[in-house]
Amino acid sequence: MKTRVILAILMAVIFIFWLIPDTSWSQLPVRVKRSNELTRSALQLFKENKVDRAREQLNQAIRLNPKNVLAHELLALLYYQEQNLPEANKHAKLALEFNKRSPRALYVIGMINFQQGNHDLARTQLKQAIASLKNPEYRERAKGILDKIKSNIKEDRPVNLRMKPLPENEIEKIKPPEDEYKPYIAVFLFEDANARTGQTKLGQTLTEMLITALIQADKFTVMERVQLEKVLKEQSLSQSGIIDTETAVEVGKLSGLEGVVMGSISQLKSSIEADSRLIEVETGKALAAANARVNNVEDIRTLANSLAKQLSSKAYLIATEADTTNIRNPE
Repeated sequence: MKTRVILAILMAVIFIFWLIPDTSWSQLPVRVKRSNELTRSALQLFKENKVDRAREQLNQAIRLNPKNVLAHELLALLYYQEQNLPEANKHAKLALEFNKRSPRALYVIGMINFQQGNHDLARTQLKQAIASLKNPEYRERAKGILDKIKSNIKEDRPVNLRMKPLPENEIEKIKPPEDEYKPYIAVFLFEDANARTGQTKLGQTLTEMLITALIQADKFTVMERVQLEKVLKEQSLSQSGIIDTETAVEVGKLSGLEGVVMGSISQLKSSIEADSRLIEVETGKALAAANARVNNVEDIRTLANSLAKQLSSKAYLIATEADTTNIRNPE
């Protein structure tokens, strides 16, 4: 009788859950979705042998989602090709932490173990990798190493880099605590809104100082200006000219950004004023606005610090609805 009651309750619970629409997929955190998009873009760059750009995007993808297995796999392959064995080993092990059957990670670790003379371990890992590897080039290389192991032939390429074992808490080091998450943003060149400032480059000066102030405020992860200029150059744009909001948002999506900061500076008769906005890349909406005023050009850094303080106080607004419960409200 008791068994029948338990089964009836179980069936009722299943029926109730069946009636409730599953919205979990539509509520995935914004940064996870962006991480996946960025990884797909990096994969294409990887295939085109654009290594530097691929590495940059993969690191951005992992910053957005530390559990991105594919990003760790691709970084492991990239670093292994460059014979940066410690980094290759680290990312391969991180990939295996999240997917124990990761073929690319097993391939990389197997190849590294072979180079270091751990042939028994390499044999096991490469056999497991071959069972799932789709890339024919990697499969053939792995098979070639297995043949060498069978023939007791040592790797003829010297290995100068020695690895330290990955600490048990390495995952925790790379994974940012949820309550300290810092949205990834970029600051675009501020517009000199008044003709009186046309030749003084106040916009450029304020932009540089604002980047520094935002980094010091430690509420955002800020893209360096050099990296932003590299992205703009690839898109046939330039920071020497003013970019509109729509273009900045599109650049932000391509770069895995979560927000962009834009603004203007004006020199009036008795003061210098600046206005700025924090725009969410996912929606294109202005989440926060900031303004400040100083009396002299010499006080531009004070202007930048004031804007940074106001914008940093709104960093939590970039978090998705599902994440805001775990992020401290700085106000």
